[in-house]
Amino acid sequence: MEADKTRWLILIYHLPREPSRHRVAVWRKLKTLGALYLQDGAAVLPENDITREQLEWLQLKVREVGGEATLWEALPNTVAEDGNLVEAFRASREEAYAEIIVAAERLRRKAALGTDGTPFMEELGKVEREFRAERRRDYFLSPSRDKAAEALKSTRQFLLEERSPESFGAGSRGP
Repeated sequence: MEADKTRWLILIYHLPREPSRHRVAVWRKLKTLGALYLQDGAAVLPENDITREQLEWLQLKVREVGGEATLWEALPNTVAEDGNLVEAFRASREEAYAEIIVAAERLRRKAALGTDGTPFMEELGKVEREFRAERRRDYFLSPSRDKAAEALKSTRQFLLEERSPESFGAGSRGP
């Protein structure tokens, strides 16, 4: 085994067309894990104890509902192929982190306007939960991870300052 290549797990599966809920459940679980599809019915994740356990469990579930599933360990043929997979994983996380950053900034702007009485801390909690889910799927430490964490931290601090006793009755915040 070459030290500079990632070990991958590939779940290859086929499910009956009906009932469709089984296909949807498998797709949702793979999405939750952050898997990438190589093609229909073939999803890949980097190999670690958690991904192995989850894919073995999913393999059993597919078989329990009358489907076929095989779990493979793989090494890409070249370093370039390995790099392409790693970059595809990073790109999907980068996109998700960018959405989290935008959501945090939007929430902060809405709170600064103070016009609609939205429960801002609840909204922030939802975005923070999504960030934690993305962090679990971030197998290769995407560069925007820290930026998203900082955007959420900054927004939380802003909201806490807005709710402080000094801010009550002070009207809208100045620039």
